[in-house]
Order: sequence, then structure tokens, then C-alpha cells
Amino acid sequence: MAPSSVPASKNPSLRAARAVCLAVLALAAAASCTSAKDTEGYVPSQPGAVQPKTNGQLIDEATACADLSKAETSARSMLSCPASKHTCPDYIRPVGGADCFKYDEGSVSECAKLFGTFTDCDDFDEHPCIVTVQSPCTTDDSGEGGTGGMGGAPAEGGSAGLVDVSSFAGAGGSP
Repeated sequence: MAPSSVPASKNPSLRAARAVCLAVLALAAAASCTSAKDTEGYVPSQPGAVQPKTNGQLIDEATACADLSKAETSARSMLSCPASKHTCPDYIRPVGGADCFKYDEGSVSECAKLFGTFTDCDDFDEHPCIVTVQSPCTTDDSGEGGTGGMGGAPAEGGSAGLVDVSSFAGAGGSP
């Protein structure tokens, strides 16, 4: 049989196949552009840890820890939650910290207020409050980092002078 000399654009079966393909694509496009709403309600994500603004006024560790412990104990009591198992000063002191930390009074006060807004016992774990900490510790170091010890021998690095760090307060304690 000889090849068809009719151009492809004028071939009726080819035009029918193209029409069917275009119709299927149009139906698929129309089905994907619906105004139907999801059946599930919108649930926004919950906030995590909170670090309140500071006011620049520093208070000692004992006062900061006592204020936060009192606020958490009161909030837990109002919600009938189990008592906190934290002890001062480890409750707010950064890991590996010395005993000369000062805490920003504004961040301590705001964390204490935050505890009063909790509505569930899990909030203490799910939304820890981070207090701002400063270390005004002075040493005889030049401020340069120390050198590492020899292999297998314990050694300490130097201190870096005034450091501004933050620690978790509330449930969770020191990170």
C-alpha cells in the first residue's frame, strides 16, 4: 500500500485523537481547580520556647531563681499539676556556669507572668521560658581562650571575660 499523501493536520482520525486528548486535559484541569474546602479544620502551629525582652536591670541568682520558682509553683498549684522537681540555682543556671551570674530582671519578671498564662500542665514542658543571663565574672585571664590539654590529660580552657548567655527557666531547667 502506498503511503498516504494527506497531511497529518487533515487526517480525520488524527484530529479526533487530538480532540480526545485535549478534552481529557481540559477535564483534568477543571477538576484540579475546585473551590471545595478541606474537611479538616485549620490548626495553627503552637509557639515553642519564649525569650522575653530585657530591661537591662540585673538581679542576683538567688532572687531570680526564687522569683521563678515561686511563680511556677503558684501556676502549677492553680492547674493542679505535679510539683516541679527543679532546685535552685540549677533551675536557671546555664550548664557549666559559675556562681557569679546575674539575671535580667525584665526577663525573669516576664517569665514569671508567662507561667500564670498556662492553661495545661504540659505547657511547662512545651513552652519553656528563657531568661537572659550575664556573667560579670572577672578572672586574671587576658580574655583569650586557653589551650587544650595533652592527649589523655584533663585541662581547662581560659575564660572570655563578660559573656551574655541565656538559659531555660521553668520546666526543662538548664539545657
